[in-house]
Amino acid sequence: MSLAWNTAISQFDKTFIPAPVLDTIPAHTLAAIKSKLSVDKSRVTGPSKTINNYIKEVYDNRAGLVIDQFNDDYFIIDDELTPYLQAVLDKIYSANPSLPRETNVYAYRSEVPNAMSYGEGTIAFTLGLLTRMETEAQIAFVLCHELAHYHAGHSDSKAAELARINLDPKLKKRVRKIKRNAYGQYTKLSELVGSLGLSITRHSRDKEFEADSIALRMYLNTSYSLEAPVRTLEILDSADMSPYRHNIDFKKHFAFKAHPFRDSWIDYTRSDRWYSSETNDSLQTHPSCTKRITAIRRQMAGVPSANRKPVNLGSEQCSKLRHRSEFEIATSLFQFKAYGRSLFLFLMLADRYPQNSYIHAMIGQGLYQLYRYQKNHELGKVLALPDPRFEENYDRYLSFIHSLRLTELASLSYYYVSTKKEFHKEQEDFLYACWLTSTTAIGNEDPAKIKAEYAMRFPSGKYLTKMKVQ
Repeated sequence: MSLAWNTAISQFDKTFIPAPVLDTIPAHTLAAIKSKLSVDKSRVTGPSKTINNYIKEVYDNRAGLVIDQFNDDYFIIDDELTPYLQAVLDKIYSANPSLPRETNVYAYRSEVPNAMSYGEGTIAFTLGLLTRMETEAQIAFVLCHELAHYHAGHSDSKAAELARINLDPKLKKRVRKIKRNAYGQYTKLSELVGSLGLSITRHSRDKEFEADSIALRMYLNTSYSLEAPVRTLEILDSADMSPYRHNIDFKKHFAFKAHPFRDSWIDYTRSDRWYSSETNDSLQTHPSCTKRITAIRRQMAGVPSANRKPVNLGSEQCSKLRHRSEFEIATSLFQFKAYGRSLFLFLMLADRYPQNSYIHAMIGQGLYQLYRYQKNHELGKVLALPDPRFEENYDRYLSFIHSLRLTELASLSYYYVSTKKEFHKEQEDFLYACWLTSTTAIGNEDPAKIKAEYAMRFPSGKYLTKMKVQ
């Protein structure tokens, strides 16, 4: 294992500080989006006023989507990840001076490995994709691909196509016919929309090939490795396979002297019933990569490789950011109240970073939240049911959690943090987890004393308001 890899891992041995959550789009970002929207709308020159107005409405909705996702905290700002991505984007622009610098890239809180150009100048690079990237060169090729979509005007072309389709009298007739039918309206309308590809962030197969071709020309102007384009598409082609493969040792984590582990909790039989709606492909906007790899290889044939050196993830910074993204995914899922999935990922991280106080804090908080939702008969809102379509380790985890009664969930949350308090109470998130779990009335910890200790240690702490409310 390289020194850089060891250094990157050691960065997270003891604790972790997540990226800030801003809750509201920064004023300068909002102003820039509105200014660009005004420019985009002024350039609309369709064949009729009706079509022009429709396209402008699509642009309004497109900008509104981006603004909403900033306000909903999907975009990460003012942290290591986004500045790093922007620096790579700047390198691409510097190597392609004919391109106007009209885009910005942001790390995006999603476990799905993907990147998207919204078409108005914003590029999202998901945390899930960052965890899969092996080199900076691969990141650069992904960004070249999204830049290609933007600078080729693919989203603008799609807006014009949407206008033409939606104003087509034959299509309107089909919609009216569906609406006259009392049964299956939603399904039929959804099928119609899907067949037309009515999404501003999705592109046709032809557009994906075109974006790859343009991206490669941009990429070849940089000094990055020639191996990255093909390798990037290979990674994307296998992106549906989870990077978390091992089974969790539940006894290791949840066997306590005061609360013995029950072997019945880990009895497991794989279900043959499909329950889950958790799998979300709303960000999976790119088609299969096999033919795209063939096309890229054909385009690269004969390209000289002189003076090219790989910029790889062996560097300390890149490796650190890759591992940081894993923490951010688990944290973001917790933030979005996907407590079940978040707890699973934090348990996976605990096996690699057994001394990390933040991980233990979030496991304690996650268990408490599952207890709280089960107590309110709302566990289904935050925890998926076992489903044979899941990876076995995740399915086993879901089976384990669902086997726990309410008092058992409360006990596991309490004893998990209380048995570690001596080692981790200096960490703010962990001390808050101690307070949360003490409110379950399990054990002999006094919530008032923990609250006083927290206020003394963290007089401006981020949890003070929550401790007053609960």
